[in-house]
Amino acid sequence: MPTASAVISGLPAALVVTTTVLLAVAALAGLVPGRTGRRMAHGLAGLACIGLVGLGISVLATGETATLRAGSVLGFALVDIRVDPLAALFLATLGVAGAASSAYGIGYGSTGAHMPAGRDRTTVAYPLFLASLALVFAAGDAFAFLFAWEAMALSSAVLVVGARPSGSVARAGYFYLAFTHLATAALVTAFAILTAAAGTSSFAAFGAAAAGLPRLVRDVVFLLVLIGFGTKAGAMPLHVWLPRAHPVAPSHVSALMSGVMIKTGVYGLVRVALEVLGPGPEWWGLLILGVGVVSAILGVLYALMEHDLKRLLAFHSIENVGIILIGLGIALIAAGAGAAPLAGLALTAALFHTLNHALFKSVLFLAAGSVQDAVGSRDLNVLGGLARLMPITTLAFAVGAAAISGLPPLNGFASEWLTFQGLLSAGAEESLTPLARSAALVAVGGLGLTAALAVACFVKATGVGFLALPRSAGAAAARETSRWMGAAMLALAGACVAVGLAAGPLAAGIGEIAAGVVTGEPVPVTLAPVPVGPGLGGAVYAAGAIGLLLAGIALATWLVGIRPRAVRRAPTWTCGIEPAPAFEYTATSYAKLIRLYFGRILRPAREIAVELHPGTPFPRTVRYRGEATHVIDERLYGPLHRAAVGAAQLARRLQNGSLQLYLVYTVVAVVILLVLAR
Repeated sequence: MPTASAVISGLPAALVVTTTVLLAVAALAGLVPGRTGRRMAHGLAGLACIGLVGLGISVLATGETATLRAGSVLGFALVDIRVDPLAALFLATLGVAGAASSAYGIGYGSTGAHMPAGRDRTTVAYPLFLASLALVFAAGDAFAFLFAWEAMALSSAVLVVGARPSGSVARAGYFYLAFTHLATAALVTAFAILTAAAGTSSFAAFGAAAAGLPRLVRDVVFLLVLIGFGTKAGAMPLHVWLPRAHPVAPSHVSALMSGVMIKTGVYGLVRVALEVLGPGPEWWGLLILGVGVVSAILGVLYALMEHDLKRLLAFHSIENVGIILIGLGIALIAAGAGAAPLAGLALTAALFHTLNHALFKSVLFLAAGSVQDAVGSRDLNVLGGLARLMPITTLAFAVGAAAISGLPPLNGFASEWLTFQGLLSAGAEESLTPLARSAALVAVGGLGLTAALAVACFVKATGVGFLALPRSAGAAAARETSRWMGAAMLALAGACVAVGLAAGPLAAGIGEIAAGVVTGEPVPVTLAPVPVGPGLGGAVYAAGAIGLLLAGIALATWLVGIRPRAVRRAPTWTCGIEPAPAFEYTATSYAKLIRLYFGRILRPAREIAVELHPGTPFPRTVRYRGEATHVIDERLYGPLHRAAVGAAQLARRLQNGSLQLYLVYTVVAVVILLVLAR
C-alpha cells in the first residue's frame, strides 16, 4: 500500500484528526442507552462541528488547498481529502449549523419524549450523518465522494424514519430513499464517463478530461449531474421527496437536512457543472436558470398554502434553492460568454445565499421543533398566543422569518440584493445573447414575486402561529423549551444579524472564492470592508449604516416609551363581545386571496360539510377543508406511479410459478430466435 502523496500539516491536520476522532467517539457514545448516550453523542458531535468551523476558517485564511491522499485499492484512493476555499466555505457552514443543531439535540431529547428509552439507532446515525456531510465537501475524488454520498443518504434515512416509525413516516423514508438512489445512479454514470476519459477518479483530472469529451457526451454528463445534484437539492420537478421527509425528521435533523444536506447538491453543481465541465453552451445556464425560477415561485406558493409549520418550511427550502440556482444559472451563462466579472458576481450571490439559508432555515426549523415540543402540534390553525408563553422561541422565529423574507439589515437581504444585481447586470451585458439577456430580466420579475410572496408567507406563519390568542388547550398551556434548545436558537438568530451587518466583508471574501472557481486559479481570500458587489449606477448596500439607523430608531422609541404616564387598561373593544380565538385570522383564511389569484397554478380543491340543527334549515356546524393541488405530483409522478404499479402487476401475473407456463415461454423464445436467425 503506497504512502500518503500529500499530507495535511499544521492546524488543518490537527483539526481533521480531532473532528474525525470526536465524530467516531460520538457514534460509539450513541450506543449507551437512554438520555446519557444521547447527550454524550450530541455533545461530542457539537465539539466536532466547532472543529469543522476552525478547519474551514484556517483554509479560508490562507487561501491554500489542504490535501491528503493515502492508500489505494484497484486504483481508488482509500483516503482522498481535498479542502480548497470552496470546500472550506461549505465545511464552515456545516460546522455552524451542526454545532447549533447538536446543542439543540441535547435538550430536544432531554425529556425522552422524542427518543426511545433504550439504545437508539438514530443517536448513532446522527454523528455518522455529520461525518458523511463533511466528507462530501472534503472528498478529492469520485470514489470517496460517492462513498460519502451514499453514507449520507443512508444515515439521514435512518434519522428520518426514526426508531419507531408510523406507516406515514416509513413511507416518507422509502420515498426519500428511492429519490436519493435515483440521484446516486445518475452521479455514478456521470463519474464513470469522466473516470474513463481521465483514467483516474480524481476530481483534479476531471477538468482536462471533460474538455476533450465530444460535445454530445459532455451534454449527457451535464444532464446526469443536474439530475443527480438537482434531486438532492430539492429543485423542481425532482423535489417531491423533500416536503415528505423533512417534516417527519427530528427538528434538529430537519435543520441539518434543509440547511446543509440539500446544499450538497448546490456544492456538486458548482464543483462539477461549473468548475469541471464548464464553461459550457448557453442552454446549460438557461436550463438551470429556468429550474431556479420555477422552483422559487412554486416553492413559495405551495408554502403559502401549507398549515403544517415544518412542511411550510420545507417548501421554503425549495424556494431558496431556486434562488441559489438563479445565481448559478447566470454564472454558467456568463462564464460561457467570457464575462468573468459577471460570472463571479452571480456565483458570489449563489454561495452567499447558500450560507445565509443554512443560518435562517436552521433557526426556523429549530423554533418549529420547540413549538411542536411545547404544544404537541405543528398545525398553525391550533397555535396562537405563543409570544407571551415562549418569548425566546418567538424571538428566534421572528428573526429567522425576517431574514428569510429578505428584510434589511439581516443576512437574507444581502444575498438577494446580490442576486438582483447579477440578474440586472446580465440584462445589460453586451457579451450575452439577446435570449440570455431577456431570460435574466424575466427572472428579475420572478425573483421579485418570490420575495413578495415570502414576506406574505412569514407574516402568516408568525402572526397566526405566535400572536393573538391561543386557539387550543395545548397552545394555552405551552411553556418555553429547555436552555440548550433556547441557546441554540438564539445563537443562530444572532448569526443571522451578525452576517447581515458584516455583509460587505463577507461578500468580498466569498467573491474571492467565486473568482477562483470561475477563472480556475487559486485566489487568496481577503476580508476587506468593501460594498456588496459593484452595484448599478453606483448603488451600494450599506448594511452597517442601516443597522445603526434601525438601532437608533429602536432606542428612541424605547426612550419615549419609558416616560411615566397614566395608563388605563381595558378589554379589547369587539362590539361588546369578549375577544375569542374565533375572531382571528386562520392560516387558511389569510392565504385565501392568494390561493384564488393563483388558482390556475395551484388548482385549489375544497370541501364544505354543513350539519343542520335537527328539524331546522339552520346550520349547527360547518366544516371546511381546502388544499392546493400539487400539479407536478399529479401530472408527472402520478402517471409514472400508476405505470410502475401496472408493470409490477403484469410481471406478477407472468411469473406465477406455473411450470407449464414457463415451458410455453421457453418454446416461444426458441421460435423467435430461430426466425431471427434465418
